[in-house]
Amino acid sequence: MRKGKVNFLWDVGSGVGRVEYPHHTINDGNWHRIEASRNGLNGTILVYPLEGPMAGMMPTPASANSPTAYTILDVDQNAYLFVGGILGTAKKAEAVRASTFTGCMGETFLDGKPIGLWNYRERQGDCKGCVVSPQRTDGEGTVQLDGEGYAAVGRPTRWNPNISTITFKFRTFSSDALLMYLATEDMKDFMSLELSEGKVKMNFDLGSGAGRAISANRHNDGRWKALTMSRNRKRAIVTVVDIDGGAEEKLVAVSQGSATGLNLKENQKIYFGGLPTIGNYRSEVTLKRYAGCLRDVEVSRTPYNLLSSTDYTGVTKGCKVENLYTVSFSKPGYMQLGGMSLAVGTEISLSFSTLSDTGIILLAVGGASPVNQEPYLSVMLNKGVLEVLINTGTHSQRRVIRRPDQGDLNDGREHSLRIERLAGRSFAVQVDEEPKMEAALPNDQPIRLQHIFLGGIPAEVEQTSNRVNVPFQGCIWNLMVNSILSDFSQPVSFENAEIGQCPNLAPPPPPLPLPEEKEPEEKEPDSKPVSPPLTPAPGTPPPGPVAPTSLEKAYQFGLTRNSHMSFAFDDTKVREKLFLEFELRTKELSGLVLYMARINHADFVSIQIKEGQACLGYDLGHGNISGCVPFSINDGNWHKVRPFILADLLDVVGTVYVGGLPQNYTTKRIGPILYSINGCIRNLTMVVGEEFKLDMAAPTSSYMVGRCFVATETGTYFDGTGYLKAVSSYRVGLDVSIALEFRTSKTSGVILTVSNQANDGLGLEIVDGKLLFHVDNGAGRVTAEHVPEGKSFCDGQWHSVTANKLRHKLELVVDGEKSQAQSPNARSNTCDTNDPIYVGGYPAGVRQAALSSSSSFKGCMRNLKITKASKTMDVQFNKALEIKGVQPLSCPAA
Repeated sequence: MRKGKVNFLWDVGSGVGRVEYPHHTINDGNWHRIEASRNGLNGTILVYPLEGPMAGMMPTPASANSPTAYTILDVDQNAYLFVGGILGTAKKAEAVRASTFTGCMGETFLDGKPIGLWNYRERQGDCKGCVVSPQRTDGEGTVQLDGEGYAAVGRPTRWNPNISTITFKFRTFSSDALLMYLATEDMKDFMSLELSEGKVKMNFDLGSGAGRAISANRHNDGRWKALTMSRNRKRAIVTVVDIDGGAEEKLVAVSQGSATGLNLKENQKIYFGGLPTIGNYRSEVTLKRYAGCLRDVEVSRTPYNLLSSTDYTGVTKGCKVENLYTVSFSKPGYMQLGGMSLAVGTEISLSFSTLSDTGIILLAVGGASPVNQEPYLSVMLNKGVLEVLINTGTHSQRRVIRRPDQGDLNDGREHSLRIERLAGRSFAVQVDEEPKMEAALPNDQPIRLQHIFLGGIPAEVEQTSNRVNVPFQGCIWNLMVNSILSDFSQPVSFENAEIGQCPNLAPPPPPLPLPEEKEPEEKEPDSKPVSPPLTPAPGTPPPGPVAPTSLEKAYQFGLTRNSHMSFAFDDTKVREKLFLEFELRTKELSGLVLYMARINHADFVSIQIKEGQACLGYDLGHGNISGCVPFSINDGNWHKVRPFILADLLDVVGTVYVGGLPQNYTTKRIGPILYSINGCIRNLTMVVGEEFKLDMAAPTSSYMVGRCFVATETGTYFDGTGYLKAVSSYRVGLDVSIALEFRTSKTSGVILTVSNQANDGLGLEIVDGKLLFHVDNGAGRVTAEHVPEGKSFCDGQWHSVTANKLRHKLELVVDGEKSQAQSPNARSNTCDTNDPIYVGGYPAGVRQAALSSSSSFKGCMRNLKITKASKTMDVQFNKALEIKGVQPLSCPAA
């Protein structure tokens, strides 16, 4: 802000761009919304007054360009976002004049994702709460799902097995997605509503045969639709109504057999928008999650607010299906937009990402001339070669070619493209920040292009224009013509185009540890994710991690950020007095131990570990009060904690969270320490009127809570029954190095594996006491072998392993001793995987080409590092994508 006006500045390497919003000053004490966006060289800013005399007026955007020719802002996951000022340790760009801000901020978003301003990494100065900022006027209960989440609700109390009624309104561009799903535990009875190629599809089965129906029309046009499903015994009717236009379509389905009731039990859930990753579901139901809006959800005349569910993810309040600038294609499709004029001075830019080496990115055609004289602009990949062709309509096409030896464009990463029509009968093409490539044109006459197609062309255009459709698979976003973004929410037509969605196709970066969780591999929790926690088997183990001794009635938290238990209690009994007692063992500097609160968090009670000290915080409606014991308790020993509060009125909901908070439950009252404490808790007692112990073996709910070992050391414990999925997709390629430490009590077990479903793969395993390193580049498996001297690996000691793949050669170093092997086929040197990395085992039914055993590993691992092209990824087991039979970060001491 300069003299009350908002300035937007950026520099992508070729000079500072700056635009000042001229129409409003914001230092008038009223709330304003600021929207700033940058695409390539262009920056645009809008300021909306939300209060005062100018409130409600639609602003005019202000834009400017930065100096040519760089267009990419090079930041990575280590970059910091500063809000309200800049920390003194950070270097400020000279063009930025202000370094502090005085005022209020709220509702902050970056690339459409909300930023929790209280969940900061670092802070300077005195940051306090403010009056709540004005909210959008979306109706209560309207939610938006991001295509990666779902919401689960309980079955209504009023449930008639013979009669079902489900109603909701939806608004989406999704072609294929699950809208609703419910099923009995044995999955014999189920019902689903989904979108299939934009059409509404219903499936249901009452236990004696399925009934199904699909609409004739597509309903994924971005307009609100009202859906009603009514079932009376075996007959179900689905009605879909366009709310604005009034058009109505009915589907009728009849189930097979004699059964007439859908026998959903009271504890079984109804899912909207998707399903959890882990679970058993009917095979005919799509697992693709829904991206779009839902509102007015009712089941058997019971209304639901999905944001009030205790189990949801990827769901936010409101609905925004306008001003969309991304589109993705997972199967042959296209999106058509209105036309444009390609005159001298016209600049077109877009970004794309793909894993396919061939496909139409953009085709703009004249449409009025005969086919052989039709002017057009074509941008496509052809076997990795980027081809940009322009035909002015005079029989002569001119092209610019960019070959893959300058770098692959089908690597899944983001790439930018700029096309400029230059004076002097030529045009220029720039990919990313590479040098521009130019080609001549026969004249300087404007070219009128009436239709723009992205991702492919429709069948009728393919037939009438004598063009071959080459479908594009991947993402296209931020199409700009002369600095004006094209709004993909207003397409002329589309098919199999996921508008507003763009999955990340790039290989994942090394995981960045959370700022509060410092060096998690050196933490000492004791846990194995089970719910409810496992009761440990008695017995004293022999040397090594055989049958590790566990503490009864002690439970490990911190396996993930959201490890927790919850317990229901009578909230009326704690209004005047609250007494708690529990025992805690931890070595952590910080973490959340306990939390209870009112619905709006005005009243709350919290216990946190801060800088190793136990801290109590609470608010009885008169302001936040907090205090800490004056000594550290993070010494790895058991400590008894006894908070006691006398209150005139403590108004909280009757649920207490122990060890952490659920994933979608958040609070701004207790600062940034919202993550689960990495430690053990036992003997939890609560006085509500009369003393009683909370049964930690039978909580109201539990998530990622494990058992506590008697003694622990750094490492992750594998119990010999499961595995963890460490990386979702990994390409081994030419070279890779894997390093880790392990100790085990079994003579056979899988250590690490990654494989495609053909022949390529890499595996580390112990088989009959030998350590084997396998690689198959597609021409047959090659194995480097290490046989331990003297004792086997089952000696209770840690062993270090480094496995190197160097094209067609293998090198295995175990405890300093080296073994080597190489393929006789030196030309076969690339291991073509794009598949998950599993550690300690792998799921049943998943083929692994480079293993000879399927036995799960039993024992401990630590310090797994995967190095490729000098970049090392530290694999953090507590952030694994899937976990089964594994206790992250904690290993029973030998």
